[in-house]
Amino acid sequence: MSFTCIIPFLNEKERIGNVLDQIVQVKNLTQIICVDSASADGGADFVEKNYPQIKLVRMPKTLGKVEAVMKGLKITQGEYVLLFDADLINVNHNEIDYVLDKVIKKPEVDMVIFSRKTPRLITKLNRFDLIYSGERVLRKKDLFDVFKTKPTKFQLEIAINKYMIDRQKNVFYFSSSNVNFPKASKLGKFSGLIEDLKMFKQVFSYSPKYYFLQTFFFCKNKL
Repeated sequence: MSFTCIIPFLNEKERIGNVLDQIVQVKNLTQIICVDSASADGGADFVEKNYPQIKLVRMPKTLGKVEAVMKGLKITQGEYVLLFDADLINVNHNEIDYVLDKVIKKPEVDMVIFSRKTPRLITKLNRFDLIYSGERVLRKKDLFDVFKTKPTKFQLEIAINKYMIDRQKNVFYFSSSNVNFPKASKLGKFSGLIEDLKMFKQVFSYSPKYYFLQTFFFCKNKL
């Protein structure tokens, strides 16, 4: 059983090192792919210079997270894919290895989502820290099937969740130490709010029914 990590990023030069310093220490990973969505801050050059063991893919223009992950998936060698966002702090490689070990020992596990730590009450109430976490491990075959439903932009996580629900897959969560940066801290308060609203609109429009179904009933079992 082999694992490939795919990390899409856009203008995360100041933050991606926090993630990669830990990811490169994960023993169970056989391949790490970073997909740059045409960053303007030199993030791709930073990855290439400091992490030569990582496969770097440069996209010619910014198309969105879904497209970036798909680009990485096409060259993935592992049977399983570990998806990870680039804007995190407090990532712990031991936690990742613990989860991957569990997946190896329990083939009945179809997906594990790494829940994030968040001080924001609204995030906890909506369970955004869990069900829309970008950190998760699942079979490569399942992820390819998810892309056949044609999610776009910020719809990747809700599309994966819907796929797992429809097929009655065994999904678990792991309470991680991961903390993500709010968009307001990266883009400014107003711009961050606009981006959050865009993301919410895209997620909700994918399937209003599944938005509520996931919020209240999805992924209740701890690994």
